[in-house]
Amino acid sequence: MKGAPTTRTGSFFATASGGIGWGTPAAVGAALGDRERGVERPVVGLIGDGSFQYSVQAVYTAAQHNLPIVYVVMRNQEYSILKSFAVLEETPGVPGLDLPGLDIASVARGFGCRAVDVETTEDLEREFKAALTAGTTTVIVVTTQPQQAML
Repeated sequence: MKGAPTTRTGSFFATASGGIGWGTPAAVGAALGDRERGVERPVVGLIGDGSFQYSVQAVYTAAQHNLPIVYVVMRNQEYSILKSFAVLEETPGVPGLDLPGLDIASVARGFGCRAVDVETTEDLEREFKAALTAGTTTVIVVTTQPQQAML
């Protein structure tokens, strides 16, 4: 069954299918599209640390094209949605869904991005404001708590 995409032209884009990892390369596409149309604005991509791993190479493309993207990566150290699906499908305990020790900011810097880890809301606010005017790709990693998705 094909559902209508959740979009508002020019300001908010989301996948209608629930594909994991879609947000990272989608932000690159939106920023490249903006550049092609002569639109100057930052693009904000909000994504979890697990989903970020599905297409992390997209930040390299963003950095190479010097795109004004602010990625906010919520770091809960697990593939939360996959754990929730495992519970839904009555297959809890699937191995490989914990992601301890990932240094997302270092990976992003290795791909050429500006990147920071934040611990407080004040740090997040300061770094987000700085990223909006940085004129380049920034990855802000925010520590969050794991929680089961309500599926």
